[in-house]
Amino acid sequence: MPDNRPAVLVVSGGVMQVPAIQAAHDLGLAAILTDRDSSAPALAQADEAHMVDIFDAEGHVALARRLQETWDLRGVFCQGADVEVTVASVSEALGLPGIPVAAAKRTKNKALMRAAFDDAGVVNPRWVEVRGEKEADSALELVGLPCYVKALDNSASRGTSRVDSAHELLPAIRHAMANSTTGTALVEECYVGPEQSVETIFDADGKLHRLNIVDRLFTHQGGWALELGHVNPTGLPQSDQDALFELAETAAEACGVNFGVFKSDTILTADGPRILEVASRLSGGFDAQVTTPLATGRNFIRAAMRLAVGMPFDEADITRARDAYAAAWASLPTPGRVVSIDNVDEIRALAGVHDVFLRTAPGEIIEPYIDCGARPAFVVADGSTYDEAINNARAAAQALSITTVDGDRD
Repeated sequence: MPDNRPAVLVVSGGVMQVPAIQAAHDLGLAAILTDRDSSAPALAQADEAHMVDIFDAEGHVALARRLQETWDLRGVFCQGADVEVTVASVSEALGLPGIPVAAAKRTKNKALMRAAFDDAGVVNPRWVEVRGEKEADSALELVGLPCYVKALDNSASRGTSRVDSAHELLPAIRHAMANSTTGTALVEECYVGPEQSVETIFDADGKLHRLNIVDRLFTHQGGWALELGHVNPTGLPQSDQDALFELAETAAEACGVNFGVFKSDTILTADGPRILEVASRLSGGFDAQVTTPLATGRNFIRAAMRLAVGMPFDEADITRARDAYAAAWASLPTPGRVVSIDNVDEIRALAGVHDVFLRTAPGEIIEPYIDCGARPAFVVADGSTYDEAINNARAAAQALSITTVDGDRD
């Protein structure tokens, strides 16, 4: 029987989508969720769920057409998951608020992004898309060492590695190609410096609003880019923040995005700010979902969802209501099969700790830390200062007791 309530289609049922469902309900919307995993954490909170691969754009268009028969489907939404092409495909096909599919592809595929930047005069590293191992030598001649090799359209640093010598290049290219749906790899100049996530949002009139910058802390041990955590908001001086926002604005224009969220992962090099990659969605990593509301009282997810369903933009959603700091930090136990997780309640009771988020359970395998997708647990904490927030989160994450054994042991 048709429900006829206003509804939003939320793509992906991961833990990052729990706040999206809450935002939908706050706005009087039913939340219809998709994910191919029937055990995805957000599915239980949805008003309706469908088992569809989140990267199946055609499948989502077909589903959305069916949903229009039973719901007043107002829009399609994502945040914290790299499904912007799926979302844009639905919005474009059904005439719902959103960005063009071509623009979404430029924010998903790193080679299309770099090409758009070249065309628009946005500062780029030396880069080349490698379509096979035979192109490795010419890529190295163009880009030089050190360099980064990346998958074209993956996330969480999957397929990404740093190359410091010529003999490391072919294994890195194979690794990147195996992690990209294009079967190709991006080889680009290595930038060095502190990294950030820069979030902006365009309202329905195309007016840009600067949202937030967080500092991202990485280790590059073994050549892998592993994010340890972030601090929200940034500790950078205002002049650097302004430069990062200005760069993000030029990047959005180059990609053809002038509606909704535009996120830039950036790095401050000795020569100025540079773009690492972009996305037409809010960040993951418990940034927009947890540390932003905790530190500042702002609700970027609700702001973005209003636009996605055609509601008026409300600046109250993005106006700072408190002045504090929050940090998320990863717990990194020895890889292997999880035997026990012993002290979550004790960690939650520590000073400043807001919550513990587990992405593993006893019996599951923690893979080696070659990308950010392997991180099994996170602690979010706050503090009255930048250092207090990061120290609270880091200490609690390091104290979290996750016991593992070799993966093949009983």
